[in-house]
Amino acid sequence: MKSAIKFCFLAVLGVLVFSCSSDKEEETTNRTFSLQIIDSVQVDYLGEMMLLDYDPRSEKYLLTTDSYFEYLEVNDNGEILLHHKFSEEGTSPVNQALGLGYFNGDVTVFNPPKGYYYFRDSAKVGELTIPYPHQSFMMYPKLGMFESGNKIYYPKPWPESLNVNFQEGEFFQALLHLPIIESQDKSTGDTLGVLKLPETSKLLGDEIHGFPIPVYTMDGDRLLLSMWFEPEIYVYKKVGDQFEFEKTVEITIPDWVPTTSVPLDHADQFFMENQKKSPGNLTNILVVGDYYLAIYNRGITEDQKSQMGPPTDGGLALRKMNPNFAAVFDKDFNQLATNVPFPISSNFPSVVNKEGEIVVSKVAGLSETEDDGIILYKLKLMIN
Repeated sequence: MKSAIKFCFLAVLGVLVFSCSSDKEEETTNRTFSLQIIDSVQVDYLGEMMLLDYDPRSEKYLLTTDSYFEYLEVNDNGEILLHHKFSEEGTSPVNQALGLGYFNGDVTVFNPPKGYYYFRDSAKVGELTIPYPHQSFMMYPKLGMFESGNKIYYPKPWPESLNVNFQEGEFFQALLHLPIIESQDKSTGDTLGVLKLPETSKLLGDEIHGFPIPVYTMDGDRLLLSMWFEPEIYVYKKVGDQFEFEKTVEITIPDWVPTTSVPLDHADQFFMENQKKSPGNLTNILVVGDYYLAIYNRGITEDQKSQMGPPTDGGLALRKMNPNFAAVFDKDFNQLATNVPFPISSNFPSVVNKEGEIVVSKVAGLSETEDDGIILYKLKLMIN
């Protein structure tokens, strides 16, 4: 986000039938996948922070508090390069930190209603201003900004004209029809919505399926999108300055706990129904060599949650019962494995470094061992 403790986690292989030669079929179905800790790095910081992002050019890791308002930059050996906390005063005030990550090597924060601020060595070095009135009511778990040609791409904030009412189905319907990603021309400042959900998505139907938290990953000209609360990946191809929808990939996940959908005219019942359980979440999509890893939590059923009673430990028991897993796909989106477990004490996996290692921060409260600082685990995808 730690003394090296070696774990080896084996996953059950999801068997697939391929329309190809018998040799290829046997080669594919005989593989098993696991995530093995190959190293651990200690960061000399007494306090909780989670690993959020990585800059491959400078090989720096970005760790932050839950509020995104304070962060560390560390190198591959865990040495602290920078410790900074945003200020609500001064010449570059950050009043809200609703998203944080690297963009072109700079620590970038989504600071509405201004836009995106760039920081280098704790000093503001630039910004991308949103040129229209907008609003935001959620924190982005993955900032996802990138640049191509003369355009910068980023999660589109909600326009101020959107009537926010969580008790009305029309709000959810309007929200899901908005562009998810917007581009801004670096020369003119003109903005354009460049990516929406496809019309085939069941999320655009006449029921409420959940509150969308878009998380996307670029792999060359291919963009992979998760909406957080469904086990599906929307695949787009970048064509010029736009994105063309290609297909939806459904992920087979045994014991996935789905959200309970409600009719649009019963929107007030949605959160009441779903707070009885912890629905599954598809939290990230990572590119690891020749594979895609869909990262998820399967969820906790209503029966399981009721047996736990009210939380008394800040939610740690719920997190331990609902750990992080990965489903493994090849680049043709054949699902090769499911329920590949991460170390039980891992925070949400979000980083793949230049060496192809998945790096995760350790949640101290989920571990049976105590450490004198933040621990980063380096994991390797093992294929047997």
